[in-house]
Amino acid sequence: MQASLHDFYQQPLKRSVRQGDIALCEFHQLRSRSGEGAGPGPQEVSNEDVPYFGAYRDWPLEIDRPGTSDKATRVLRVWFGPVMVVHQNCEIEYADSQDARLQVAPVVSTAQWPAGPWEEIRRKSLPSFFHLPPTTEDQAPGLALETPWPEAAVALASTTCVSRGMVKPYRILSLSAESLPSLQESIVRFTTVRGWGSQAALEQLIGKQIVAVKQTAETVPGPSPLAKVVLRDEHGDPDEITVVWGVRRTGRPAGG
Repeated sequence: MQASLHDFYQQPLKRSVRQGDIALCEFHQLRSRSGEGAGPGPQEVSNEDVPYFGAYRDWPLEIDRPGTSDKATRVLRVWFGPVMVVHQNCEIEYADSQDARLQVAPVVSTAQWPAGPWEEIRRKSLPSFFHLPPTTEDQAPGLALETPWPEAAVALASTTCVSRGMVKPYRILSLSAESLPSLQESIVRFTTVRGWGSQAALEQLIGKQIVAVKQTAETVPGPSPLAKVVLRDEHGDPDEITVVWGVRRTGRPAGG
């Protein structure tokens, strides 16, 4: 169950970094020098599908290709802004003392990205975003915020890896224990079973060949298991969709 707005956020724990912490720090994307789409990056290419994370700086890098004399030119695109820790807590707690890795995803606000599909994000119909509600003026002091937190979303598709030392000292807010399961559910949906298909998507399956059915560990109320159905169209191209199987488990034939 999703936490109410009153207990959706809390102050970060002082002793350790946790999943759901929000910090102000750098985040990045490693890109090739040419042949790439322009975004995420310039504000003029942001649209309903491409978020705008604010100003950035590109750093060219010359990379040696091991075993060859070839060099590759890469571009490290770096932003500064809010990020949320999406790293699993058990991986943080039991990591080797020399392991500095921490997975974070950038946070984008409605003011920063007005062209974003915010109605869909609020309805949780886009698995690549996790909605963050705004706080009120009255709630800000209790969370040690100088100004209220704006309505925003975590862009899971832009998850990247930074060092823990970049995050821990600069945390400003955190999800409460009650709201953390909502983030975890979004991460599971984004990385595995994704979201529900529409009726139009189901109708597009007509005529496709089912080549495999893989049951997942996810269920919906009932409970009924979710399954990945692997398809092949008339051109031989693969596709997949997540569906609910309304079948019973039995060792006897139907009607037996």
